[in-house]
Amino acid sequence: MSQPYFRHSERVAAAISNAAIRNALTGTIELHCTLDDVTRASVANIRDDKDLSPAGKTKKAREVIGSRAWEVIKAEMLARRLAERIEEKRAALKLPEIDKTDAAGAILRNRVRDQIAGKTQQELRALIPTMSPLFLTTILEAPELIGADAQTVDVARTHAIELAHPGMTATLEAEREAVSLLANATAVMTKAYGELGELPNNTALKLFLDERVVDQRHIAAEVERLITEA
Repeated sequence: MSQPYFRHSERVAAAISNAAIRNALTGTIELHCTLDDVTRASVANIRDDKDLSPAGKTKKAREVIGSRAWEVIKAEMLARRLAERIEEKRAALKLPEIDKTDAAGAILRNRVRDQIAGKTQQELRALIPTMSPLFLTTILEAPELIGADAQTVDVARTHAIELAHPGMTATLEAEREAVSLLANATAVMTKAYGELGELPNNTALKLFLDERVVDQRHIAAEVERLITEA
């Protein structure tokens, strides 16, 4: 991998506000640099060894990269868990609760349903940014009564979150974009790792990693600690 790629990735990482994502991306870049420099040189020496058969070269190269298996597993776990944490954070955001004993409120919500029933999903999604909390609550309370699909419900919840927690949707979207960059960088790094060991696909790579680190609970615990303490 070229040095401009690493320099660009480091600049991108430095601009990420979420500390856990920033640290994970920085760590992934550093691991990729090491693989591209130190580990690749060791593997190249093995492949130049005329005393080894092709199978022997592959075996010895995999022994070399095997020492870094836990680091690759940790990087993949971090990328996955950080993506999950963003969605967990969004799901945990509290929205105004419906008072089931409020008869007047129930009547108002029924009137809202009458107003928006029969609209297409596209029409509903176009109207949602202009809707009041009452309309949004009505959609979220019983989407099936107005025929709202999962995408429309998600758009309604996003707008309801913004009204209840101003600025949060922009924060979550920025974190999603940062996690997407992390996922891409992790995929590029793991591809380079697999190529060094002549592992032909993701299935072979996963099998190799799982064989090298059978019990990964300590890595999972470390990942949770890193995310929590960031």
